[in-house]
Amino acid sequence: MVPKRPLIEIPESSYVVQITDDGSRTLIDPASEVAFHSGSGALAETRHVYLKNSGVSERLACGKPTSVLEIGLGTGLGMLLTVEEAVGGSAPLEYHAIEIDWLPIEVLQHLRLQTVLGRPAIVDSYFTWRAGLGLMPTRGRHVWRFNEGTSVCIHHHDAREFEFRDDEKFDAIYFDPFAPNVNHELWTDAFLSRMHSTLRVGGHLVTYCVNRRVKDSLVACGFEVKCLPGPLAGKREVMRATRRQ
Repeated sequence: MVPKRPLIEIPESSYVVQITDDGSRTLIDPASEVAFHSGSGALAETRHVYLKNSGVSERLACGKPTSVLEIGLGTGLGMLLTVEEAVGGSAPLEYHAIEIDWLPIEVLQHLRLQTVLGRPAIVDSYFTWRAGLGLMPTRGRHVWRFNEGTSVCIHHHDAREFEFRDDEKFDAIYFDPFAPNVNHELWTDAFLSRMHSTLRVGGHLVTYCVNRRVKDSLVACGFEVKCLPGPLAGKREVMRATRRQ
């Protein structure tokens, strides 16, 4: 039986806030019932599926320079947690995220993201920067730097049309579009093949999705695919796809 989780309306917004089981917040679109994170725990899911399974947490803790690509910025939780770990490990971080529907700062403020980070100043800095871009940021490339070592570039763009540079390879991809039945265009063989080519050899693409067709597509694109245990009290399995050559 699915637990009844508290919902909070956001004035003048089509989204509502859901309090997830670990106390962190996520967003739901009531019209489609699409949620940005698992109701079992937005924070737990993000840390486990993306930072841990990708190897990014380990790299940053060791101070290794790390480059991350996120497909679907969403609430920005994955990006903010990654910046926090880079700061904690004094590790250089280059973070790129592609998002076509960038959430307004007025909506993000209802998520109280400062309460889930050990360094709330990171959220404050990001929100100040984001507010400076206005209600509807222009399409294109927007760069935020929390400090000299962390560079976050948000590409306000349709990921299908985005041109990846041949010389730009990533250590990890947080593959986080909505589910294949919602954002089917980002789960195609052609798009997943582009993800393979933009990863460094040995790099990991991580996702919550374990759809059989998606698994088969990843294998066909040249990935080595492994299902891993999901976060505590969340999905039973999640997926990691590794570029071996």
